[in-house]
Amino acid sequence: MQLNAHISGRKTKVNNQILVLTKNRIIVKKTTLLFLVFLTFSVLTFAQVAINTDASAPDNSAMLDIKSTTKGLLAPRMTRTQRNAIASPSNGLMIYQTDNFPGLYYNSGTSGSPVWVITGTGSGWGLSGNALTNPATNFIGTTDLQPLRFRVNNLWAGEIHPENFNVFIGVGAGNAATTGQANTAIGEHALFAITDGNFNAADGYYALSSNTSGYSNTGQGTYALNSNTTGHSNTALGRNALFANTTGNYNTASGESSILTNTTGGYNTANGAQSLYSNNGSFNNAFGYQALYFNTSGSYNTANGSQALYNNTGGIGNTANGYTALYSNLNGLYNTATGASALFYNTEGIYNTASGNEALRQNTSGSYNTANGNTALYNNIIGNNNTALGNSALHDNSTGSYNTGIGGSALQTNQGGSYNTAIGYLSLSTNFNGSNNTAIGYAANASTLVSNATAIGNGAIVNVSNKVRLGNTAVTIIEGQVAYSFPSDARFKYNIKDNVPGLDFINKLTPVTYYFDNQQFGEFIKTGIINNS
Repeated sequence: MQLNAHISGRKTKVNNQILVLTKNRIIVKKTTLLFLVFLTFSVLTFAQVAINTDASAPDNSAMLDIKSTTKGLLAPRMTRTQRNAIASPSNGLMIYQTDNFPGLYYNSGTSGSPVWVITGTGSGWGLSGNALTNPATNFIGTTDLQPLRFRVNNLWAGEIHPENFNVFIGVGAGNAATTGQANTAIGEHALFAITDGNFNAADGYYALSSNTSGYSNTGQGTYALNSNTTGHSNTALGRNALFANTTGNYNTASGESSILTNTTGGYNTANGAQSLYSNNGSFNNAFGYQALYFNTSGSYNTANGSQALYNNTGGIGNTANGYTALYSNLNGLYNTATGASALFYNTEGIYNTASGNEALRQNTSGSYNTANGNTALYNNIIGNNNTALGNSALHDNSTGSYNTGIGGSALQTNQGGSYNTAIGYLSLSTNFNGSNNTAIGYAANASTLVSNATAIGNGAIVNVSNKVRLGNTAVTIIEGQVAYSFPSDARFKYNIKDNVPGLDFINKLTPVTYYFDNQQFGEFIKTGIINNS
């Protein structure tokens, strides 16, 4: 074995062995390991030393150059107690600790305040996992008031800031943050452009990615609030929710692609996939799949149900409750529809109220109608100012106006008749185009084309126009407290003459008596056929 050192030529004697100190090396032919260790640390004080088996010189940059392919270097071995007992350990002093997380430790502090840090993986944080950690003392982070930053592929991947309270996790997340505070972003490019905005929370790929100074926004989901720049107080939950919003404020969107294209509209609430999908209006509320889907500029609308107010674009102040209620409405105003497919085809009609399954279903531009009951005013298209209360009341009405049908199937077959009033189940149920008719009572009715007729009572039926019928054919007495009178007043009479025939005329009269067939008369009223058999 040879010990080489770059020192001046000299001779010395150790343990009766002659050391030949030449200009470039010390040659030891025979020695002990103890002596070599002693010699090594002796010569280190005044020369470069090489320890090897091939007689090579030490590297010019090394004070001690040890070379071997079969053996290693042992540092001083001691317990943690022994380590801590070292007096004034120099900065950089290294030992091998044998207990309490064994490993190579070095003093990263000063001799007066030593800080022992484990090197390499040892029992510290390794790339393949760690064991025997103590959460009270082991951690990844900083020990001073500096942000902890992350990189992936040497690219910004977030930071945890102890002073402005921002937490960014993900490649590009919070990359441009300057003075903004209390922001949280988790996901690649979440809050990517944030500068001075505060109190934003983004969770998802590119969530709130364009936000710069907008504040108090919450975007959760891929591309949620992706285009928002300065809009504030918005909440988006779901992929693409409020995707295009830029400056709109106080919007709440829950569901995939809800309020997708809104840019400046504000104070909207959407709950359901693609609800308020095309919106740019304000103060709208949509609850259900594709509710208010095509709304662009309409405002103050409320849609509650899947595809309710689906086609509304500019309509204002409409309320739809139920599956496809007010589905086709475009620009109709202040309509209220409650029930599945109620006011389904309404496009331009205004101030209509429909309550019941398919009530006012076919209405397009008719206005000021009220329908309450299953399929009430079902076929109304352009009729106005109709009131239908009851199952199938005014069911077939299409163009008739100013009709009132109260009761199941009241005015059921009316189509073009107007100014009719029917109160009672099946009242005026066969009227088609007759107008100015009044029927009060169960099945009180008038023939198909009769007008200005009045039928009062159970089953009372009028067969000609300008007629009043009290009761059905079973009625035997019509009475009142006073006699029936015709309107007469001398103030309205003129050209009065005393020329009425007297007793001679009366003597010429031939009075008769007869029986009346009520049953046959009733059949004639219903069918118009006289049975003489």
